Amino acid sequence: MPTASFYDLPATLLTPQEQLRGICRVIHKVWQVAGEADILCDNLETAQSLDNTLWVFQADAFVPHGLGVGNPVRIYHQDPWPECCKVTVLCNISELPTALPRSDRLVDFIPVASEARNQARERYKQLKSLGYTLQVHALEA
Repeated sequence: MPTASFYDLPATLLTPQEQLRGICRVIHKVWQVAGEADILCDNLETAQSLDNTLWVFQADAFVPHGLGVGNPVRIYHQDPWPECCKVTVLCNISELPTALPRSDRLVDFIPVASEARNQARERYKQLKSLGYTLQVHALEA
């Protein structure tokens, strides 16, 4: 049974850049544990911003990543998504992709903004109905 982990971004991460740094910390941990990840972003701007932030989010951290295939951590910004992956990470996705990649583990985030939090709640409900085991973790600032 697949597992979905939601990370609740703390209210102290007020700006989109601070929230992206928090997301990068989780991606770093995913890469350390799983050795790879496929990150789905809503658009090219988000994908490029994530790509840039993964280089500098923490002085002593390294995540081998890039846009598309060819790296252990792959960043996508549009369909077609990969069909199957070890870990799927949703980054600033407002709703679940209709062609959600098959994976044993999915990582998602609960943003600070109320509309985005409501969208995360909807994704949570959808994943529950799809048979995912759900977990919620508070991300420390």
